[in-house]
Amino acid sequence: MTAGTHLAGAALTAGILRGFGLEVGLPEGLALAWGSVMPDLDTTTSGPGKFARPLSAFLERRFGHRTLTHSLPFLLFLALLLHPLWRANPLVYWSFLAGYLSHLLLDTLNVNGVPLLWPWRAQFWMFAAREWRIRYASPQEATLALFLALSAFALWPLSGQGFASAFRHLVGTPEVAVLDYLDWRDRWEVWAEVRGFNRETQEPVEGRFLVVEALGREGFLVEDELGRTLAVSRDGQVVAYRARMHRGRPQVLKEWRLDLSGRLLADLLTALPRSARRVWITGEARPVTAPPPLVPPVGTYPRVEASESPPHLRFHAARPEDLAPLSGLYLRAGSAVVRAAFAPGEEASLELPALPALPTLHPLVFSLPSLSGLLVRPGDRVEEGEPIARQVDEGPLRDLEDQAQARAEEMARLEGELTRAEARCRAEREALRAELSRLKDEVGRLRYLVAQGAEAPLRLAEAEARLEEGTARQTRLALDCTGERARLEEAIREARLARTRLLRRKERTAAAQLVRSPVAGRVVEVKVRDLRPGEVVVEVVVAAGERGPQER
Repeated sequence: MTAGTHLAGAALTAGILRGFGLEVGLPEGLALAWGSVMPDLDTTTSGPGKFARPLSAFLERRFGHRTLTHSLPFLLFLALLLHPLWRANPLVYWSFLAGYLSHLLLDTLNVNGVPLLWPWRAQFWMFAAREWRIRYASPQEATLALFLALSAFALWPLSGQGFASAFRHLVGTPEVAVLDYLDWRDRWEVWAEVRGFNRETQEPVEGRFLVVEALGREGFLVEDELGRTLAVSRDGQVVAYRARMHRGRPQVLKEWRLDLSGRLLADLLTALPRSARRVWITGEARPVTAPPPLVPPVGTYPRVEASESPPHLRFHAARPEDLAPLSGLYLRAGSAVVRAAFAPGEEASLELPALPALPTLHPLVFSLPSLSGLLVRPGDRVEEGEPIARQVDEGPLRDLEDQAQARAEEMARLEGELTRAEARCRAEREALRAELSRLKDEVGRLRYLVAQGAEAPLRLAEAEARLEEGTARQTRLALDCTGERARLEEAIREARLARTRLLRRKERTAAAQLVRSPVAGRVVEVKVRDLRPGEVVVEVVVAAGERGPQER
């Protein structure tokens, strides 16, 4: 056979290998092409022979054409000789051997046959009848080369997802489509082409959807563009007339199995790898308290199922955002399988922090006028006796605040009166002191004049009477000012004490409205139990002795 026929055979071999799952890129294609012409190294007229003429001349003289290099024992020898290539690049290794074998098989169509078991001289042919065999460089060989090339061209797109997948596409049922998902999910994103209708809403369902999980061998879960989940099977939520899988972007799917016992659901969400394209969580858990009711949109598959009696959670390929509303739940027992899809080369790890022995739980149920009275949130560390909520009743506190403010205003008013009274007394004392000084001078002058006989004694007696009256007035003024000052200072002191008592009563009233932690530990759950007019019933669960995340 000519080199062109062998290269066409190599192209068809590439399509066949690709259909059976061997990735055929440029290195593999070159290995196939070289292997398909390599056996003709034993003649100097061939392409490989001209390329390595000394070696081909030796083989042609020593063994002849279509002898050693056209045998299966020599192919086995090459396989052993190229074992280092298998360790370096297995795909190139097998591609070369497949190309080499395709050359031997095509040569069995030639009239001369091939000594496949050389040095045993027996010739092997594809067809026993001589008239069916093809002569070298004949029109029949050209026809064969064209047939091989066209077959390779037609087979190449069909082999893109493998022959098994092509057959499953032809069948187009959910049962066979899920097999493609299970084969591909570790290496590629998988998209489902679905045509059917939604059994619950009676709406048609048609399009491509991202596959997130298999439902056994009967069907699979898909996610639409809005993030809603649909269960696709022959008789499921979405009744599928046709279901075909298609490969998307390359990815690396990693999986972890985690024990959630004694943890907040928030611990799991915090540990999820941030570099993942997508994360899905499947599992079951038993929370300490009943989870809030979760109602999925009509016609969709519930990613999270919750029951109250007994408290129970079930996850089906749930996303982190699906579990975020439940992050405050404390899980008494549970486990989950976390699957994360990464871009190749961006894989990350997932590890939950170690936990001490399971703590003792202390649930506290109390009523609040509003949620603004809560002072803690899940994950907070509290000490024994530390306030965790305040049952705010503004009425008594406002009354006490108003009374204390009134006392403060009264105290300010009295202090103003005291200041004004002191200023008035000071002014009167100064004026009286000046008058007394004048009267003393006048008495002294009159005494001198009476002694000299220049004034009558009556004038002196009148002046002395006026001085005595001024002195008495000065005494009364001192007594009045002292009494007024004492009265005002006493009133100020009483107002200050009254204000202090009112403020202390307000503090005691506010302290009586506080709900305090009975133990030291970590707040593991905060949940609204009931809503009533003007009242919210809240449950706070404290795990005794457990450390907060920042302390680990």
